[in-house]
Amino acid sequence: MENDERFGDLKAAFRAVTRDGTWWWKVLLGGPMLFIPVAFLIPMGFTMEVLRRAKNNPGKFVLPGFGVSLWGRYAKEGLIKLVIAFGTLLAPVLAWMGFTWAVALILRFPGSDRWQFFFEMLLPFASPVAFFVTIPFCAVACCRYLESGRIGPAFDYVTNVKIYRAGFVDFSIGAVVIMGMNAIAQTWMLPLMWGLFFGLCVVDCWFGPIYNEAARRVKREEEAAAASSAEDEESLSPD
Repeated sequence: MENDERFGDLKAAFRAVTRDGTWWWKVLLGGPMLFIPVAFLIPMGFTMEVLRRAKNNPGKFVLPGFGVSLWGRYAKEGLIKLVIAFGTLLAPVLAWMGFTWAVALILRFPGSDRWQFFFEMLLPFASPVAFFVTIPFCAVACCRYLESGRIGPAFDYVTNVKIYRAGFVDFSIGAVVIMGMNAIAQTWMLPLMWGLFFGLCVVDCWFGPIYNEAARRVKREEEAAAASSAEDEESLSPD
């Protein structure tokens, strides 16, 4: 991946977020808002703006403002991000959880016939597998929206899968980091809300440039395939 088009590593993304002298109060404010009904759209929109800036100009990234005058715009983009997340993250995770529960019932796994089984076994052991895939896949969908200004491309799953596969290793690192930060926040008894919000900001700084390179790679492959197909047709055509 080209260094001038992305952050060299997650440490650079961390520095990009924390070099804003006011990053800490933005995290203190945005974290709790993630867990407040309706108000959670504002920090979600904030992270969408983080992703936009990281995608469009990673080398000159500046953490967005969090003034009250911006909350209306953030809420609108937060709603769009929620819709995208439902189709690319929440629904797939719930489908996977339902599938694993059904398998557990068929195999007569001990305790699978109790509703507590979902929280005691499925949530801690089955959900990480799904989140590992869906977190970066949701980021790809959000980038497709930011790139086009339309929500339709965010649900072009065929193209999204191609881009996700093209940047699989780097996307996976980002997914592991956000999941690890959340685990650490809980293990150290730190409030999850702040760890989650800060982690989202850092990982979005990582995902934006990765998407750019992955999308370019897919485009190059498609152009090469189209050129090869054209050459084959030309060679088969009669003189």
